[in-house]
Amino acid sequence: MTVTVEAPARTVDPRRHRLLAYTDGPVAALTALHAATSPDLLPVGAGGHSLLPAAVDARCDRHATPAGPRECHGETHPVLDRIVVGADELVARRVTGGGPDPATGPAWTTGIAWIRLGLAERLLTAAVTHLRGRAVGGVTTLNLPMVRAMVADTAAGIAEARALLDTVDDGTGLRRAHLALDEAGRCCLHLFGASGFLAGGPGGEVRVSELLADTYPPPTELEAP
Repeated sequence: MTVTVEAPARTVDPRRHRLLAYTDGPVAALTALHAATSPDLLPVGAGGHSLLPAAVDARCDRHATPAGPRECHGETHPVLDRIVVGADELVARRVTGGGPDPATGPAWTTGIAWIRLGLAERLLTAAVTHLRGRAVGGVTTLNLPMVRAMVADTAAGIAEARALLDTVDDGTGLRRAHLALDEAGRCCLHLFGASGFLAGGPGGEVRVSELLADTYPPPTELEAP
């Protein structure tokens, strides 16, 4: 086994990945986060899995381990799934012996949470636009009391996640932010009606968002340095 010593991760403001997720979606945001925090390195979560855009996945010649980056030397990691996102796809792999890299892992994990925030905001904006164009009994759907309550619940969950990310950078804060984003995303899907749960519709990006949280969970109190 060859383990290389990795220079400390460059300082990156994760907030900019939130904006990219909002404007361009998960593939563009993950590509930028990878370039900023761990170029050529396959980031691996605590469960030994990776989830990256296919083009980024193909460029990685090392993978993360708790002892630092490890050269792949032609080793291939089993592909578990390929998830279509618009015109692109994400590749999920099982990486035996892999895990969060101490130097780059924290920046990657924090960036994932900010990307999820941007995706949630993108979803809510799309839902409001969708509802403004529909009517029930001559009333714009967005103005129905029950619908407005669901929009408010979703917005509150997103605001909670943003407040946590702005003020708390430990594993506990990140986990609470992820939970708030999970609830906000699922609540928002109901605003699209049945189409919200189609894999090719808004539900597709919500699934990607939740898979990112599952693949790259924040460290627990016992795992934190």
